[in-house]
Amino acid sequence: MLFDQSDHPATYYRQASCIGARAKSLVAEPGYSGRVLAVLPDAVYLSGRDGEILWLCREGTPLHGRGILLPFPLQRLRRDEGVGMEGQRLKIGEDLAVDLGRAVAWTPEPFGRGDIGSFVGVNGPVRRLLESIAPDSGEAGPGSVVRGLSSIMDGCDAPAFPADSWELPILSPIFGLMAYCLDHGISEIGSRGRELVGLGPGLTPCGDDFLGGLFFTAHWLQEIYPGMVCLETRSILHLLQWAGNRTHPISRAILGDLAVGEGPEPLHRLLRLLLRGGDPDGRVFDAVDCLLKVGHTTGCYMLAGLLTCLLAADAENNDRMARTSLRVKRDAVLPRQAVAL
Repeated sequence: MLFDQSDHPATYYRQASCIGARAKSLVAEPGYSGRVLAVLPDAVYLSGRDGEILWLCREGTPLHGRGILLPFPLQRLRRDEGVGMEGQRLKIGEDLAVDLGRAVAWTPEPFGRGDIGSFVGVNGPVRRLLESIAPDSGEAGPGSVVRGLSSIMDGCDAPAFPADSWELPILSPIFGLMAYCLDHGISEIGSRGRELVGLGPGLTPCGDDFLGGLFFTAHWLQEIYPGMVCLETRSILHLLQWAGNRTHPISRAILGDLAVGEGPEPLHRLLRLLLRGGDPDGRVFDAVDCLLKVGHTTGCYMLAGLLTCLLAADAENNDRMARTSLRVKRDAVLPRQAVAL
């Protein structure tokens, strides 16, 4: 594509390869403009004049409805620089122009009822997946939060962590909500989740990510299996409103999307595969690996939220049918608090 030679002489260009459906809708609004909200090595977050969030991210990053994929690095970008559309180009400050004209629009594959199995067949594969990934304590593995869920399911104490671990104050309330959900179901996750909002460091705190995984999964369970779970939808909406100034704007936008069933591509893919039933295979583990690449810890905590919701919804269903508990040792000491070495 040829560009107008009257552009600022220092401007450099990038060709976007993919744009999420929500991002495409936002930049298509007449007179779209905004500012740079945050600049990271692999992502640049933008805020529109009405506060709507979207981001530029490195090619190879998991797809998201708010994301625009393009080659990195991006030089000379600074926070609070102006953003606006000029034709099919997204201009950022005086330095960068991103061509969106040939970007492929992405939207998640819909959940078709034809390829979703009965929820009765979901628990076994989810348990086996958890048993497979929980022992992986390496840096690239699902980490402490998933190991904690596995311990709760086994009725054991929580994993022990170094006394200076930054995760200790985050994991304790998350383990508490996990245990509550597995005992009582997911109907009150909106009212009981407030303690987790804004909990943890970064642009997307760990508590928000865990809640997001819960909300995302609960949304789709309601859509796919009507009447199977009892959920206080209004309390989730109230939590999202309450969270407005209690967490980072980027995290607030992502959490709101997850509550209506919109998340990163591997989260959609993993849930779809698990709801089909059958033993976890290479496709399931590939989806887990891709999800764990979302953020530094974001994917880990979303994964834990997804698994917690599936297991808790099954327990809730079992209780209504007067069957035995999902948990192995119901009276055992539970990891409601993280333990320091």
